[in-house]
Amino acid sequence: MVQHQCERECQEPPARSPCNDCKRSLRHLEHRMNIWARSGLVGSIFYFLHKKRLALAEQLKQDIGQRQDYELKLVQVVYRHGARTPLKPIPHNEQVEWSPNLLEAPDHTQFNYQVTDLLGGPRPPSPFEERYRSHKLKGGTFPGQLTTIGMQQMFALGARLRKDYVDERGFLSPVFNPSEV
Repeated sequence: MVQHQCERECQEPPARSPCNDCKRSLRHLEHRMNIWARSGLVGSIFYFLHKKRLALAEQLKQDIGQRQDYELKLVQVVYRHGARTPLKPIPHNEQVEWSPNLLEAPDHTQFNYQVTDLLGGPRPPSPFEERYRSHKLKGGTFPGQLTTIGMQQMFALGARLRKDYVDERGFLSPVFNPSEV
């Protein structure tokens, strides 16, 4: 009798190959090991390429930072609003309650400002604003308003742009200058 990996005793003589159960078990084990070996190889390649790409990007950043023959001429910022209340409820879903305390402006985001038309006159009418204000969401807030989180997101974006283009690059003046816009 021969003891095989399947821990069964086979009646086959020792010179013969393992039983069919052992063969299946070995094939399955080899297949799993092969998958893990391939995964490890692919993962290692991607890790190497990622590290190489990071090193090249860092070198390029340093090279560009040292070059004096480039001058920044224009900056265009395209962004989407921060988190806000929905414009419309989702059909067939229970409406979420939008409590007014979700819209409280953090102190550091409040500035004294006045909205005017392009010539400095009174605020022009806004059909969209009027339409949004014609109904309230469950909880008492209006559709499309920035939430507290949205206000913080927009404040953080402005702070980052100020750091990049005012503080570090000196591209814009620290105080608003209409001729720069």
